[in-house]
Amino acid sequence: MANTQAQFGFQHFGYISGGAPDYQQSKYLVLRTYASAIYFGDPVVKSAASQYISLAIGTGNLTALTGIFVGCTYTPTGGTPVWSPWWPGTTQAADATAYVIDAPNALFRVASLLTAVPATAIGQNIGFSTGAGGTTVGGGFSTYVVDQSLLTTGPTAPFQVYSMYPGIGNGSDTTSNYNWVIVSFANQRLRTTTGVA
Repeated sequence: MANTQAQFGFQHFGYISGGAPDYQQSKYLVLRTYASAIYFGDPVVKSAASQYISLAIGTGNLTALTGIFVGCTYTPTGGTPVWSPWWPGTTQAADATAYVIDAPNALFRVASLLTAVPATAIGQNIGFSTGAGGTTVGGGFSTYVVDQSLLTTGPTAPFQVYSMYPGIGNGSDTTSNYNWVIVSFANQRLRTTTGVA
C-alpha cells in the first residue's frame, strides 16, 4: 500500500539496544525575545556564544544538535507561567524553560521528505528539511522531515538511519514516497568529540 504524506517532526521512538530507557529530557533556556517558533519534534541547537537554544535550520549539516524540542514553560507578559508544546516565537516576560530530549542513545521516528529512504540507507547519515515550519493545530507538531537526497557517509549530518519503520499502514512501505524511518543522533553535542561554541 502506498504511503501518504504525513509530517510530524522527530517523534521519540525508543533507545538504541543497551541504552537505559530513562526518557531523558533536559532543561535548556529560550531567550525571551527569540522570534522563531519552535514546535514539538523540532531539532534544536545551542545558539552561538550564548546559553540559549534555537531552532536548527538549513539541511542539518551544521553545528552539532542539542536535541529534540518537546515543549516549554514560558511566562506571557503580564501573565503567569504556562506550559506549551511549542514556543510561540513572540516576546515574553522572561526566558522560557525548554524541555529537550538529548539522550545520546535516543531513537526517533520521522517521515521522509518525498522520495523514499531505502533500506540500503541503514547506517548512513542523513540531513533534514524544515518542512512548512510546524502547526499549532492538534498540539503544535513539527513538520521537519529527513531528506533522502542528503544521505551521506560524511560526519556532519545530524542523524543516522537506524532502521526502517517496523509498523504497518502508512509510512511502512519502503518502496513508495513518504516512508518513515527510525533515526538516531549522529552529529549531536553529547556524542561528538568536538566542542560546541
